Amino acid sequence: MNISILKQSEILSKIGNIFFRLGILLLPAGFFYASIFLFISFIVANIYETNFLRDKWNYPLLICTLLMIFICMISNLITYDAYNSLIEKNLNWLGLLNWIPLFWAYWCSQFYLKDIKDRKSCALFLVLGTIPVLISGFGQYFFGWYGPIKLLNGTIIWYQREVTNQNLQTLTGLFNNANYAGTWLAVIFPFCFFFLIQSKRKKFKKVFYLIFSIAIAFAAVLTNSRNSIINIIISFALIIGLSFKTLFLVFLVIAFSFGSIFIFEIPLDFLSFFRDNKFLNGFIPGSNNFSDITSFPRVRIWETAISNIIKRPLLGWGASSFSLIYLIKNGEPTYQHTHNLFLEMANNYGIINSLILFTTISLLMYKTKPIFYSKKIFCNFNDQLINKFWWISTLIILLMQLTDITYYDGRVSILFWILIAGIRCQLKEKTHKKLSLN
Repeated sequence: MNISILKQSEILSKIGNIFFRLGILLLPAGFFYASIFLFISFIVANIYETNFLRDKWNYPLLICTLLMIFICMISNLITYDAYNSLIEKNLNWLGLLNWIPLFWAYWCSQFYLKDIKDRKSCALFLVLGTIPVLISGFGQYFFGWYGPIKLLNGTIIWYQREVTNQNLQTLTGLFNNANYAGTWLAVIFPFCFFFLIQSKRKKFKKVFYLIFSIAIAFAAVLTNSRNSIINIIISFALIIGLSFKTLFLVFLVIAFSFGSIFIFEIPLDFLSFFRDNKFLNGFIPGSNNFSDITSFPRVRIWETAISNIIKRPLLGWGASSFSLIYLIKNGEPTYQHTHNLFLEMANNYGIINSLILFTTISLLMYKTKPIFYSKKIFCNFNDQLINKFWWISTLIILLMQLTDITYYDGRVSILFWILIAGIRCQLKEKTHKKLSLN
């Protein structure tokens, strides 16, 4: 009887693993079916993992969950001012769907990412799942494959929009936004590079992953997303072994150069050569002088967000409130969000929630930070390196949320929390090793 129960348990575990990997594989191209597969796999994980409260790293997410529910209840019961009365109260509750179910996904995903082998398998399925992104993107950009393309009674939709940005065509592929596509490509790039290094002695795989890596980087450029291009450069710098100190020095040099232009009010006429190039022009401020920096869209957005947070630091303004408040205050076309995930959480649910959540994530990243400047990366390959590349991909998806919010795309948010789950599993491994040595 016990043997029969054990076999059933093993079968159920295998089914959960299969569904998890299918969900990962279909995540970018078939989100509807990916969601079903992942949901089933999380239910299976819940059957095996019942020690949620034993893990102290789950406490911050539990606190955030309770606080957000409490804040929604308060916001719905009390009308503070004219702004609050105009905000749709039901959106507060709908906004929780961007967070609380994904906290659960983060916890359940750890069941399938326990060791290096699991994380390596997950990374492989993410890379393979990106093939439709590249096919749809290049088809859209070079051959005019415009959509939306609907499959299986509309359960799969590839948007394939004809999008131009400043008279420059942009690649979106099956996503409905170039920045979403750019985020996905930038995050998957380190994983693809990992398998390129791994296939060093296998020529076919080496050529495949080399072409794939180049294709991902090229597609990211075609999105015209400055965020994704910059973050691919950062990830490549970390992959080849540049340390944070080196990157920080480069950042200081750039910041000093731009600061000098701002302080001495140097006109930007010397950039006129670059303005002639439609692609490079996207990286240059529209204003001719940095003294007008407060007119930059990002600066205006963040200034409004910070002002909102200061006025209501504990309870926030509610989900989807920023666009309405920005329109009322500035009398200009609305922006849908704060373009910074930390500010977004603080604006919607209060600064305490934001601090708890992102301090927890930052601590996880800090405690699992790998060594970047090892010169042996291309010489002595081993599967342990997946931890480093996983960490880099997680860093990239976090950095992407500092100047834009692609998190609200379900595919990106699920990927976000699966990557964080992998980081938590790395920390568990690290802790177990220390305990075993002691």
